[in-house]
Amino acid sequence: MTKTYVALALCIALVAFAQMGRAQEPQSSVVKGESIAFKKGERLFSNRQYPILETPESLAGMSFLRTDIESRQALSCTKTFTLYAVTAVKHPSNSLAGMLLSHGFERIEAEPFQLFGTAAEDRAGIYRKTLEPGEVVETRKWVVLLTRDQFHLKPVSTDWRANDGEVLYNGIQLPRVWPPRHMDPKSLEPMPVPYLDHPPETINISQGRQLFVDEFLIESTDLARTWHSAERYTGNPVLKPRSESELKLGGTIYLGHGGVFFDPREGLFKMFYVAGWRGPLAVATSRDMVHWDRPEVAPGQDNVLLPRSVDDNCLWLDLQAFRPGERLKFLELDRRRGRHFLYTSADGRTWSKGVPTDRGAGDYCSFFYNPFRKVWVFSIKGNTRGRNRYYHEHADFLQGGKWSEAVYWTGTDRLDEPEPEDSYPGAGEPTQLYSLSAVAYESLLIGLHYIHRGPKNEICAKGKFPKLTDLELGFSRDGFHWHRPRRKPFLAGTRREGDWDRAYLHSTAGVCVILGDKLVFPYTGFSGIAPDGSRGMYHGASIGLATLRRDGFASMDAGDSMGTLTTRPLEFDGRYLFVNVDCPDGELRAELLDAQGRVLKPYTLENSEPVQADSTLAALRWKGASKVTPPSGEPIRVRFSLRNGSLYSFWFSKNTSGASGGYLAAGKLGHPSIIDE
Repeated sequence: MTKTYVALALCIALVAFAQMGRAQEPQSSVVKGESIAFKKGERLFSNRQYPILETPESLAGMSFLRTDIESRQALSCTKTFTLYAVTAVKHPSNSLAGMLLSHGFERIEAEPFQLFGTAAEDRAGIYRKTLEPGEVVETRKWVVLLTRDQFHLKPVSTDWRANDGEVLYNGIQLPRVWPPRHMDPKSLEPMPVPYLDHPPETINISQGRQLFVDEFLIESTDLARTWHSAERYTGNPVLKPRSESELKLGGTIYLGHGGVFFDPREGLFKMFYVAGWRGPLAVATSRDMVHWDRPEVAPGQDNVLLPRSVDDNCLWLDLQAFRPGERLKFLELDRRRGRHFLYTSADGRTWSKGVPTDRGAGDYCSFFYNPFRKVWVFSIKGNTRGRNRYYHEHADFLQGGKWSEAVYWTGTDRLDEPEPEDSYPGAGEPTQLYSLSAVAYESLLIGLHYIHRGPKNEICAKGKFPKLTDLELGFSRDGFHWHRPRRKPFLAGTRREGDWDRAYLHSTAGVCVILGDKLVFPYTGFSGIAPDGSRGMYHGASIGLATLRRDGFASMDAGDSMGTLTTRPLEFDGRYLFVNVDCPDGELRAELLDAQGRVLKPYTLENSEPVQADSTLAALRWKGASKVTPPSGEPIRVRFSLRNGSLYSFWFSKNTSGASGGYLAAGKLGHPSIIDE
């Protein structure tokens, strides 16, 4: 057996599910698989003809579980017993020795042996751990599980109602094993969102504006939900190729992923971008997101931060960094070494020594910060059923390179429609998830999914035109599961030859910034035509803007007749109710209900002073009450009554300014913090 077979990534995993990816179905308590004597010649897998080549004395008399080569899951110990694990010791991509040690396994002092194949880097080591009831072990690729006893293991429950792990601020309780290990990259079913099927009994809304992008907050309503797309800025593009490298290397400037953030230290928006196709990393600055300067960062460097060729990259301005030298965080792919590297910097001019990931991955990997759980999340490119994403998290950015521990996350599904064959040259291919950028906005995470609709690279290269990626929205309240209710582009390429953003749209790290009452989304578009007239798949890229009303992803709407929306039971710290509403020709009122559904006085509909305005920050008050003081310790519901208008969000503020305490995406013009306070 040669290294070629390593690509198959040997895995002794334990199959627990009849249908992988269907997270909410009750699971069997019995681990499936054959317990087989560990001896030479036995097949390692039920669906592959890979024989065991060597059996060390220390493993004599043991049994291993023979299952499907692709099986993978988390298992809980039911009785104290000793579990052995075998993995490659030094393989650069497939060794999980470090993961086993970090999970409490000890290395048995024995010579590595050739479990299979002939390559020296595939020689295996033996690891051991005594498991106690309730402990969880994860099966992964290139790990063989053995025991002298019985396998006292059962699949970890995926019934969301039985969760006993971390409780998030909003009341969502996670499973003990996190992130989930059971998602199936081969499945075409939409990603399950279990917290929508089983929401908390009481939802805490103390942090951030509360958006109506799903049913999480809503107990009942007769209002109609309307989804809204971003609008292109009429002066696009706002940044065009100009420097020597930008014009020489395809006539392109692109984000991919780069990063766009408001830096309160300097009172400027900063855009980190690639100057020319795989050119150097550069920076531009602006006070209004429209007019951009290329500041000289060092003598002779113009606005270039990294003069070398920068490939796949992602950069984050961390306003909450504990150490000043880690204010900028940077992820870069080094194709020559086949690894991504993690860097930090105080100012973008001097960088730390790169920390390599422990395994390679494709291009267009990225990361974002999830402040609700205080972890850095790495969005890693995979390639099962086309491009998709794997997930890895760590509280310390520079320690986040153990990508061998990544779990399958998400991809396109049967609801993602391909490009109509007659609408673009070479179209009609199945969709793929090209990338995924995300940011915390107010009380949840906003994710821009890059939906790739073809054509194949070779077709675009031959025809000298860009491929298609549209940007579509997803929302997450737990940081892992994405709710994608609208399968239409939030922002799409025009498809028209000659347009600067004809196709191949990119978002950016940070996703959007706040400018007044608007959310501003920077994006890259490719025309396929450079300023000098040359054509190519990666030619002619510039950067433009798209805008959306603040909180304006979705609205709950009413016509001439009064409609209502009643929330689920809520708890909160604020005492002043604010709304984002558009009803200058109508009205919005509200009343508060106790746990039994009784109206709380004086917060009645009759006492509610009608809001008749188009405002992203409007106070909702009651006669006879200067602030909201619900019964101590009891949850309440809010019942909104709306006529001729649209309700976008609501929140309870701690003060009369209307500050929400939520997160401000990639920053807000003039605001000193990433939190609205």
